[in-house]
Amino acid sequence: MLNKINIYILKKFLFSFLITFVVFAVILFIGDFVEQFRKSAGRNIPLNIITQLTLLNFLSLIYFTLPLIVFFSSLFAFLSLIKGSEKIIINAVGISNIKITMPAVFLYIFLGVFFITIINPLTALFDNRYSELEYKYIDRVDKFASITKNGLWLKQENIEKDLSSVLYAQKIKEQGTHIIDFMILEYDRNGSFQGRLDGNYAVLKDGLWKMKNTQVTPKFGTASFYSYIEYSTNIKPEDITDSLSSPSNISIWRLLTFINFLEGLGYSAIEFKMHLYDLIFLPFFMGSLALLASSLILKLKQNDKSTKTIVFSLVIIFIIYFLSNLLEALGASSQLNPIASKGLLPLMVVILAVIIYQIDNVKRMHLND
Repeated sequence: MLNKINIYILKKFLFSFLITFVVFAVILFIGDFVEQFRKSAGRNIPLNIITQLTLLNFLSLIYFTLPLIVFFSSLFAFLSLIKGSEKIIINAVGISNIKITMPAVFLYIFLGVFFITIINPLTALFDNRYSELEYKYIDRVDKFASITKNGLWLKQENIEKDLSSVLYAQKIKEQGTHIIDFMILEYDRNGSFQGRLDGNYAVLKDGLWKMKNTQVTPKFGTASFYSYIEYSTNIKPEDITDSLSSPSNISIWRLLTFINFLEGLGYSAIEFKMHLYDLIFLPFFMGSLALLASSLILKLKQNDKSTKTIVFSLVIIFIIYFLSNLLEALGASSQLNPIASKGLLPLMVVILAVIIYQIDNVKRMHLND
């Protein structure tokens, strides 16, 4: 049951969060608007398209900066309580610093859950539309591949034969460079069907599909069987990977199903797993940052200058950012379990906050000894 003091603290932190959110939102929107202008330079892209790109990308940028917003809004809320003598009064009635912090922790955990359950599906929708506009107006290239529940579909060019073709494979391995049970339908420049290839296995290497046990059926003539044949293609391995859906294009409600689907096809889903666990641990990470902010202002008094605290906070955030990137790299390279790579960070932040909370007690115990 929330008492009046807890409600007051919640309002204080919520107001601080909203103010900080608006400040970051304005900076991000203006910065991204300028970046979209830079990317579209020389392409004669209409202003309304640049504005659409900026608006569609806005929620994704907010997602990446949300922990930063939470940390600084918590810090400013605590500083406000100290400078206004409210923290002294609250402590005087027997409420400790940790009890002051708990309403803020639960508030940010709730906001994190709200973001991943309600805002995230909207972010995925916007991000998908953003990718489409970016391909059309900035990259100006077509997607080479797509994954469906039936397998991999891919369009390619055979320069040697001067033909285009559509490739379908029921299963894939090694990020799509190994295909199993495949079919290729060939067309000329006028879109007229020219032939078909059916095979058991192929590997993409050096601009060639190296096929095994393949039947070649031309438009006119008799089908032939080859135990090994090479087929020219303009596709590169990164084209297949880059053309597939980005993890941010898929809402949290569909991610687990999509991961199982990808693994069923033989495609590595490590990026999607990392994104899923990143979303799952986001509320706990936000709550841990509020606890960390509380520990940093523990010894600050009403008339103390807050400059050192803010500078120290920036250093701490830099360290957390470094650790986040390190854990991300270890998880993405499969050197660390995806759950551990995302779950360790909030745990480390909590441990750091506890250490800062207890450092004075440890010093006193050491002096007494």
